[in-house]
Amino acid sequence: MPRLHLVFLWHMHQPFYYDWEKGWLSLPWVRLHAVKAYYDMPAVLRNHESARGNFNLVPSLLKQLRLYEEGHEDYFLHLSRKAPADLELEEKEFILQYFFSCHWDTMVHPYPRYAALLQKRGMDSKIDLSSVAQEFSEGEIRDLQVWFNLTWLGFSQRKHPLVKELLFKGRDFSEDEKQALLDLHLEIIRQIIPLYRELQEKKRIEISTTPFFHPILPLLIDTDLARRNLPQAPLPPRFAHPEDAAYQIRSGLEFCAQVFGQRPEGMWPSEGSVCPELIPLAAQEGVKWMATDEEILYRSLGQSGPQILLKPYWAENEGKKVAFVFRHHALSDRIGFVYRGLSAEEAVQDLLYTAKALAEESGLEEPLLAIILDGENPWEYYADGGEDFLNTLYHTLGQENEVVLTTISEYLEQHPPRDSIANLYTGSWINANFDIWIGHEEENRAWELLGRTRAILGDLAQAPEDAREAMMAAEGSDWFWWFGDHFSSLFDLEFDRLFRGHLRQVFRALGKTPLSDLAEPIKRPKPVEPQEYPTAFIQPRIDGEKSYFYEWIGAGRYEPDSLGEAMYIGESLVRVLYFGFNLENFYLRLELHVESVAELSPETCFKIVFQGERHQAEVSFCPAHPEKSELVLTRGTEVFRGQEAGQIAAKKLIELALPFQKLGFRPGEQVKFFLEIWEKGLLKEKVPRAGHLVFVVPDENFEQVMWQV
Repeated sequence: MPRLHLVFLWHMHQPFYYDWEKGWLSLPWVRLHAVKAYYDMPAVLRNHESARGNFNLVPSLLKQLRLYEEGHEDYFLHLSRKAPADLELEEKEFILQYFFSCHWDTMVHPYPRYAALLQKRGMDSKIDLSSVAQEFSEGEIRDLQVWFNLTWLGFSQRKHPLVKELLFKGRDFSEDEKQALLDLHLEIIRQIIPLYRELQEKKRIEISTTPFFHPILPLLIDTDLARRNLPQAPLPPRFAHPEDAAYQIRSGLEFCAQVFGQRPEGMWPSEGSVCPELIPLAAQEGVKWMATDEEILYRSLGQSGPQILLKPYWAENEGKKVAFVFRHHALSDRIGFVYRGLSAEEAVQDLLYTAKALAEESGLEEPLLAIILDGENPWEYYADGGEDFLNTLYHTLGQENEVVLTTISEYLEQHPPRDSIANLYTGSWINANFDIWIGHEEENRAWELLGRTRAILGDLAQAPEDAREAMMAAEGSDWFWWFGDHFSSLFDLEFDRLFRGHLRQVFRALGKTPLSDLAEPIKRPKPVEPQEYPTAFIQPRIDGEKSYFYEWIGAGRYEPDSLGEAMYIGESLVRVLYFGFNLENFYLRLELHVESVAELSPETCFKIVFQGERHQAEVSFCPAHPEKSELVLTRGTEVFRGQEAGQIAAKKLIELALPFQKLGFRPGEQVKFFLEIWEKGLLKEKVPRAGHLVFVVPDENFEQVMWQV
């Protein structure tokens, strides 16, 4: 059997979570993966003398590790630091909503106290957090703060005295213990870059990288390149900035050289996305090798099999060439998705058996098998964080004579490519196309906004540094990953907001007013579940006061902050929105986060947008403006003003009564509605942030039907 050269390339990546307005990282994933995989992976390799490997470290991740080193926090860390007695109700609700964000089977259920807290909170997605928060004691909130940050610690930290003590204690943690745990997180982060640098200097690992903010390079070069593998897909207005692609590559290489003292030779292009036009750009920036998926190779050559896959190639275009290595798709995915369900011995045996069989079948003298996958995401699904599998893997390979661990550059130096690819296929590692990042209505809208902002930025080389950096951050692939219908998470709206925040920062850095469209979420509106639906007719007194308790009983109720929306954008102006009706009127009540409407700016204006089955109606007013405080109701070409439009009272709160006759909606008609808050002609807030509330115009049987329900 030929000697098999085996490469593991662990891709370490996070998008740029920096919130330019707040000055913090809005999401915690850099920190939480840092105390787990980013430290565990090189640490376990260091413990096995013969182990070698590639670590592909994305500059946007490294930059955020540096931000933590400099004292920046993420919002989750900020809330974890606060004593429960000092938390606002909305902050408690946020903790209850999001401090179970991990894989429950391996990171919650094995720990009785954490599991009990989850059980008490409830495991249904439709939880009335405002009510649940009242049931949690300060001690329970503190225990939740601790457990969320404790369970994310990787196996390398489980022998730390503090961690052992906390795991043994299990509950009733003190503030001092909590703060010590959070300090440990930051201590681990400070050790990560030195650890990688040490292993690189000892030639135990090779550090490769990715364009700075992880963009899909072919789509930066020209979004119309997507037509090569998605010929029928609707595409956005053309975005063609190869200079941005070159800058992302160059700045990423330079940043890694600053961080690690050595310029990377290789690159995993974001999501394995390649095209022929990328080759001269990469070669010009000094990239010696790139890696992507086997399907790109097979489609480039029109052939497949181990004899095709297990060797490097030159990819050529415009007189330039770069060496290419191609990942074994199935074997890489087994580590991510299959081996977590096997014992470590079974998993490693399967991997080695498959690898040797591929080498034998290839017939090549010095075959190269590249296993390339996320280095951070698989391990929370392994019961022990992957410790047993990784130790067994490196130990077993250390005893092997037929398989040798290597790095990509080391292999290429000894065995440079002999074959060439004249026409590299255009595509990514997912289905060999770009369907994840372009072609959907939301994705195309994001590309449109990206293009409009890019046009205003102008010459990249002449742009202010902050504007250029924000533009490059907005070009990252992750924002587009979460647009469209392919993937969804608890944080869809936050990814949407961060993307638009990067684009708004471009305008701020240029001293310009951001596009008004950047205030509108890109995610398609969806019905939003209120805390309560209307259940009975109401007849409130429209006086802008809390007149008596029962006047809004039976109305619907929606609290923006209770869904964890206030954390990133800042506290909503609206504390509670009530909506209800009788046969004649639609009623709306807004309780605000100010003592009275008089505290509002005269330039603060409200617009309620109603979308029925046949037409749209809008109601607008500026309650603190001396001349624009009256209602204006617009329906098509008809405009109603003042009392003709309805009733309004704005004192302690805002109350409206709007006649269905003027709105033009009929009994039985479903109506969507949302609230917009404008200031000086700019949209400042939308309630709900994304989506709309829904009601059905009642008929005389409404109360009887609701009573029966």
